[in-house]
Amino acid sequence: MNTVISAMALMSPAGVGAGPFGEAIRAGVPLPGGAVEDFRTEAPDPSARPVRLVDRPSAMAIAAIGDLLGPDVLAGWPPHRRALVLGSGAAGIDQSMTLTRDSLTRPRPDNVNPALVPACVMNYASAQAAMAFDLRGPNATVTAGAATGLAALRYARRLLASGRADAVVCGAYEDLNDRRAAIAEAAGREARPAEGCGVFLVEPAERARSHGRPVLAEVLALESRVFDEPCHAPAVLDAAVRRALRTGGAAPENVGLLVPSGQEDAGLRLPAHTRVLRPSEIVGDAFGAAAALQVAAAIAVRDASRERASLDPAGGLALITTIDTDGHAACCLLRTGGRGGPGT
Repeated sequence: MNTVISAMALMSPAGVGAGPFGEAIRAGVPLPGGAVEDFRTEAPDPSARPVRLVDRPSAMAIAAIGDLLGPDVLAGWPPHRRALVLGSGAAGIDQSMTLTRDSLTRPRPDNVNPALVPACVMNYASAQAAMAFDLRGPNATVTAGAATGLAALRYARRLLASGRADAVVCGAYEDLNDRRAAIAEAAGREARPAEGCGVFLVEPAERARSHGRPVLAEVLALESRVFDEPCHAPAVLDAAVRRALRTGGAAPENVGLLVPSGQEDAGLRLPAHTRVLRPSEIVGDAFGAAAALQVAAAIAVRDASRERASLDPAGGLALITTIDTDGHAACCLLRTGGRGGPGT
């Protein structure tokens, strides 16, 4: 079974939607701020219908999934065959720290704001989304630091391969707050902190074709490994990349686009013609949402290169790589050349 991405919805410092993100990625100019300025959790006037959830990151995820699905996207599947896999690198941490602080500083008898309690749970966003969009199939929340987006995509692919679902809404989200920025600074993360959300509709290629949806990318391989010392990370990532290429039936010279999370590509043995795209230098470090935005960046530039034939003789292979400093290395091999279905 060929697994494909047939739709995506994004939030990034470029704005709400895939359009502003794609324009920013293609322009290649670093954006000044790390927040999604166009997104509000409160209504600008009483007549509007805002996303009103306890926390901003969950609100972002719910709104992005709403943009992805629309009114009829999942109409062809019974609710129990619609799965959801969401990921975040720091979901609930800010809310948990606020709750802990309030328990020590707020006046009695309540001490804490009980409305904060649900958002402290990591799967709060996925539970809210499942209820909002009638997703009654498998529901999972994953976390793998900077590799969270690829972990979610791998989980979604396995759900389809095992027959547990007919379609999977898959993605990752992260918000920007003072505590996360302080943690990133203490950890020595060099890229400026940012927030964002990337969600995808993942389904079998045959299903996408039958419903007339464009195949944005075909997922050829997903690999992840762990390392115990930072000095081992380049070799571990290289081994994961080699395995992904073998699994996808490709050679290093077939990779036309490399989308790393940082500078980890220095240890990879890829040909000189491979184009390198670094989304973190444009939109900032979205941490748990970073890998999802890397996948989105690979898709966003696929139609911008009219000279793809000279860049990518294999027809649009893109390699996404990421290394999390906690010991996680992962990669994803995509075919973004548009062979999978109509509209590509």
